[in-house]
Amino acid sequence: MITNRAARCALTAMACALGLPACKSSPSPVVEPRPVPALPNRRATHEEEMTLIRADSELFAAVVRAQLRAGSDGYPLHIDELRYDPRPYGSRDGYPELGAGVQGAAPELSFPRASKDAIDEITDNRRRILDQYNIPEGTPFNYPQCAGINVPRPPPVRRASSRSRTTNVHAGCPKQMESYVTVGLPLRGEPEGLKRIRDTRGRLIDAGDDAWTTLVEENVAGPTGWSRRQYAWIFKRSRWTGRLDLAATIMTGVVE
Repeated sequence: MITNRAARCALTAMACALGLPACKSSPSPVVEPRPVPALPNRRATHEEEMTLIRADSELFAAVVRAQLRAGSDGYPLHIDELRYDPRPYGSRDGYPELGAGVQGAAPELSFPRASKDAIDEITDNRRRILDQYNIPEGTPFNYPQCAGINVPRPPPVRRASSRSRTTNVHAGCPKQMESYVTVGLPLRGEPEGLKRIRDTRGRLIDAGDDAWTTLVEENVAGPTGWSRRQYAWIFKRSRWTGRLDLAATIMTGVVE
């Protein structure tokens, strides 16, 4: 006599042999990949270029004002030897050579790619702003025999006929501090990727659509090595003055 339990086991075994759904485990949930926004596949119109030029001049002036007001109690910090490279991103064509690694930070997502003439006009306007604030231009420096500020000294090398010698990894560094700052093109709003990163004060920022963002890279070299840090500066328009005021800063990269 076959019991009910035995009958159920027999039916289950038969279902598995036939490949029926009753024998299969429930499928795992499908995780949809986050879509990557596509860059506009066209050049900016004349009207779009004029809007970009005006937005860049206002935002660049706001960056300079905020840097000049900086102190020593929190970022942005005061820079003694302050110099700006007037070219957007410090690149030849005015566009980043490498992505910032932050979703939504590509400048073409805010404005279609501008012509060389428009980028040249942006650079010239930035030079006039630097002249207005008596800030010199800065150019990239290159010290191939100078290591980063966090690079440790290697252990001493022992030789049979002499005492041990320690290699000074900072022997080729400049004797005095040098710096230059680059500023990217204006980004409308706050890039989506920044909303998941805490700012330099430990806050999660959602500035809304009426904000402007730009990438600021600070390059510093001195006797103890060099450092390169990139931040996203987020600006909101003041209801009282109508100017763009610095609302938050978020570190997006560091190499030392």
